[in-house]
Order: sequence, then structure tokens, then C-alpha cells
Amino acid sequence: MNNKQKVFLACLIGFFAFQTTQAQLKDIGTMISGSQQDAEKLFSAYLKPYSKAFGADLNGGWYNTAKTHKLGGFDLTLSVSAAMVPSADKTFNVSDLNLQGSPVITGNAAPTVAGDKVAGPLLSYQTTVGGTSYTYAKFNTPKGTGVGIIPAPMLQLGIGLIKETDVTIRYMPNLTVGDYGGLSMWGVGVKHSIKQWIPGIKYAPFFHLSFFGGYTQLKTNANINFAPDFYVTNLGATKGTLVKDYSNQQMDMNVNGFTANILASFDLPIITLYGGVGFSSTSTSLKLKGNYPMAGMEGTTLVVDDKYAKTDPISINMKSSDGSATKPRLNAGVKFKFAIITLHFDYTLANYSVVTAGLGISFR
Repeated sequence: MNNKQKVFLACLIGFFAFQTTQAQLKDIGTMISGSQQDAEKLFSAYLKPYSKAFGADLNGGWYNTAKTHKLGGFDLTLSVSAAMVPSADKTFNVSDLNLQGSPVITGNAAPTVAGDKVAGPLLSYQTTVGGTSYTYAKFNTPKGTGVGIIPAPMLQLGIGLIKETDVTIRYMPNLTVGDYGGLSMWGVGVKHSIKQWIPGIKYAPFFHLSFFGGYTQLKTNANINFAPDFYVTNLGATKGTLVKDYSNQQMDMNVNGFTANILASFDLPIITLYGGVGFSSTSTSLKLKGNYPMAGMEGTTLVVDDKYAKTDPISINMKSSDGSATKPRLNAGVKFKFAIITLHFDYTLANYSVVTAGLGISFR
């Protein structure tokens, strides 16, 4: 495994714990078999914790001081932020989703993607033909990954401009690992000294006060394998005409994070104490692309056939009510300086709290 693959795996551990990737993605595909509308609700509930956690990660790691660079000064920093999924978001209640297909639900709370590695409740979709009930879809909601701490590495460059203003750039080119999928990221942030505009504190030697705003976008995709044989093996379906390409299935997830904060720091020769207060906002879009097999009743026979298939069936935008929110955040940390080498640690208190550690070089 080369270095690019290692970085990719570190990022995606929060998306689908890769030790169980193949099985997890197949299980996720089965949720389409009930109905497209129900699948959207199940996908949102299942993936919501990782949507929030990735958003929290993207809004962390931006700064380790309120002090700005001089013109032409710069820092290059590698940090890792790890968001912690709260216990309440490790399960969800299928009955609360008001599924339109009215499936028979057998079992208790379903694990989300961050929950335990146990299968969720069994959902059975049934229809009546000639007074007899037939099952046309049946699946358990997917297992969780058992991963409730979601890390994301960030490599960023900060450059000093005029008027005590810094611009910070994040960038990661598209990285892929075999047939699993890919990941890319970019972001930009601006820090501006407020201290310079306040007469009472503008000459304070160690205290600094700034405003910071940053935006990051992460794009990731993963391949899915949901084949027509699912209906044959699990439901005794008969195969009809199957000439469509069902190997082109892919899940795309885009996470956008924005944060704005007031920063304060005490910058001493060896140690810096810093903190910030502000808000963060995240939004997520999730799309399933490709062809997905579906089955239909033909008389009293369940048939999986191309005419029932769905193409690009799922498109979800997670808003504040179903996966993303604008939340207050409070951050505090410490940075150690050894000549041009810096080492920092901080903690962000929020709905999804985040721990960050970073190593960098800085030329003020």
C-alpha cells in the first residue's frame, strides 16, 4: 500500500470502516428493494452520524493562534481532527420514519453507520394478490461499523497578506484505493486581526484577537454491489429480462463545512494558549448512481426484471432537520513552539465534539 492509499484509508475510516466495506455496501443496497421513497429515509437515518461527524471535522483544525503572519510569512501544518459521535446518534427507530411502504418491522432499534456491528430490524414488504399475501422485499437494516470516532487529516498552508490578514488553503487531490472509491477535499479560510483596530489593546505585546472564517468541501464516493441475485436467493424470485449493467453502482457523498469564530490567544516565546467562540454549519448531499435491480409481482410470481429497475434512484440533501445544523462551538487549545517547529492540541465543545492534534512549521 502506497502513501496515497494510507491517507485515503485514514480519511474514509469514518465513512465505512473498511474492514467490513464490501458487506456493508451490499447491505446498504438492499434498502432500495422496498421502495425508492423509503430507501431515501433509511439512507438519511443510517448515514446521518457520519454526515455530522465529517462536517465537524472539516470545521476543525483551522487555527492554532489568533496571531497573524507578517506579509509573506507562512505556515504549513498537518493536523488530524477526530469527531466523536454521541450515543444518541448510534441508533435510530425505524418506526419513527413513517415508511410509505408500510413494511412489517421485526426487531428493536436499528444501528446507524456509527453503531454496533449487529444487524438491524427485519423489514418485510408485502402485497396481496387474490387474497393471499406475498413478500416482494425483505431485508435487515445494515449493521453499524462499531466506529464512533471519525478522524480526518488536513494539510493546509497559511500565508500572511497585508493589513494583518492571513489566507489559509486546504487541498487534497482525488485519491483512490482499488475498487473501493475515491476522496478529494479543498478549502479556504481567512483570518484578520481585530486587535489592530482597538486602541486600548492594539499595542499589547502577547495578546491577540482575530476573526476567522473558513469553508471546506469534501467529496467521496464508494462502489456498491447490489445484484439481481439478491431477489432470487432471498425471496425465491424468478429472473426475467436482465441485460442492464448492474455493475455501475456508486454512492457519492459531498460534505460542506463552514465556520466563523472570534479567536483570542496569548503568544509567549515557547507556548501559546488559544481559543475561539463562534458557530459552524454543515450540509451534505448523497447520491446513488447507476442501475439498481427491482422486483415486481406478475400474477403470483415475484419477478426481477429490467423493466422494474431504477437508475440513479437516490438524491438526498441533508438539512438541519435530518443531518446537518448550524451549531455554536467553543474551542480551546495549546501550541508549543520549538524554533520553526510547532505542535498543537485543542478540543472543540459542540454537539459533535472534536479533538485536534497538529504538527507544522511556521515562519512569522
